[in-house]
Amino acid sequence: MRIFHRGFRSFRRNYTRNIIVVVLLFVCLTFSMSMLAVKLAADNQMQTIKGTVGNYAEIKLSSAYQMKQFEAERQRTAAERAAEARSMTTAQEQANRVSDLVPATLADEFSKDNHIQTYDEVLETNVTVPGLTNTNMQQLFQLRQGNGEGQGGGGGGRGLGTGGMTQNSFYFAGNTNGASASDFTTGAKKLISGKQFTYEDYKNANPVVVIEKNLASQNSLKVGDTVEAQVSGASGVASTIDLKIIGIYETVQTQQQSQSSSSSVSSFNPAGNEFFAPLSVVQKLNSTPAYVSLGSYYFDSVDNTAALKATFKKDASGTGDKYELATDLSDYQAIADPLLKARNTSVIGLAGALGACAVIILLAMVIIVSNRTRELGILKAIGSTDRQVIGQFAVEILCVCLVAIILAMGATALIGQSLGNWLLPKSTSTSSQQAASQSAPGGFGGAASRFLNQDNLYKNGGRFSFNSASQKQQAAKLNVVYRGSLFLYGILILVGISLVGMAIPVFWIIRLRPARVLSME
Repeated sequence: MRIFHRGFRSFRRNYTRNIIVVVLLFVCLTFSMSMLAVKLAADNQMQTIKGTVGNYAEIKLSSAYQMKQFEAERQRTAAERAAEARSMTTAQEQANRVSDLVPATLADEFSKDNHIQTYDEVLETNVTVPGLTNTNMQQLFQLRQGNGEGQGGGGGGRGLGTGGMTQNSFYFAGNTNGASASDFTTGAKKLISGKQFTYEDYKNANPVVVIEKNLASQNSLKVGDTVEAQVSGASGVASTIDLKIIGIYETVQTQQQSQSSSSSVSSFNPAGNEFFAPLSVVQKLNSTPAYVSLGSYYFDSVDNTAALKATFKKDASGTGDKYELATDLSDYQAIADPLLKARNTSVIGLAGALGACAVIILLAMVIIVSNRTRELGILKAIGSTDRQVIGQFAVEILCVCLVAIILAMGATALIGQSLGNWLLPKSTSTSSQQAASQSAPGGFGGAASRFLNQDNLYKNGGRFSFNSASQKQQAAKLNVVYRGSLFLYGILILVGISLVGMAIPVFWIIRLRPARVLSME
């Protein structure tokens, strides 16, 4: 107790000198604690991001294969395609229908990987509904007729996205549970009446459907009504299926556009002619019961992306480059890279600031101890042990460092967020603008839409609607707040600096000889 009393008294006695040291340490400690707060915030944000981005994958037709098919189709004339269509056997027609689809067996096999947490299967296709008119397709056909069929009409149905389609063609999207369809989970569309189809509807192949509100209004349809859809390639009694309307949805983006546009413009609804139905029903309508457009998967962490790709390579062996495992790793990297840069910068700043603190306390102790040599000699001459003298200096140094770090913690709470914003690089990515320019309307044909949007992922929603850029992830922001861990790190820094500061007094006091000091007086 006596050591503490003497050390504290010494701290007060050398008030001016200690205040100067406190101010210098305060500046360096404030910077170091702020850097530490930014690092902790970046680490915390990284963990949050890993829970929502970078943990998605889907099996789909590869971009390379699509490009090959597109180039091959573009080389053929309309006459060659028509001749081939007339001579096709039933087996050839079926093979052609599934050529751009993924076998459900491959999607199911991949879902057994230990890292997969949830998965879904999706089939997107065009279906003819004889009793309804697709107003979007109607306007497109009128536009083509106005420009002349010969101006680009020979480019092929895939290139224009209208080949094989009529004004009664609609875009059907099927999955295993309506509520988990990406358009609804991302908020691009929302249910305003009725209900969604369920997993039981998918298992039992219940003929139910959810339609868009403008389409329902134009055709005087409501929940409980039925529409007749045509089965692809079928004839006779089994050529149609009556679908019961169980829900009506609204396209949020289109609704916003219609409120700010003239009636002539808003009548063109690029996202309104899309039907949502159980996957098993859409497979039946498309006559592809064992195929899907893609398998959609959520896995545990972005850290296991490489392991999943290895699993997919094993499962897809023998298929060449026809299928690929696409992930949202690029989305994760786009969001995480600024955070990683801010974290790395903060670590460098933290190390530099702590180094400056060590230099300051060492130089201060050299000056203090050298000016108090006579005092130290007298203390040892009157019987004080080295331990007692060292203890006195330890208390004095601890008081200096404690005052500095308390002030630094307060300052960190004030400037930490500003410093974090300054360290976080500004995003200059134009990926969202590119996505917007590449988006294609839903009623313009599945083949062309899939080709133009081959780099987009199902989980983003709105892949076949305008304003798809609004579905992109926004840049991450650092939330620099005072955390309990920061207080604990502050205590460690306090102890560390105090120990560094004691190096000079300990070395000086141990070597000090009282007789020699007193003889110099």
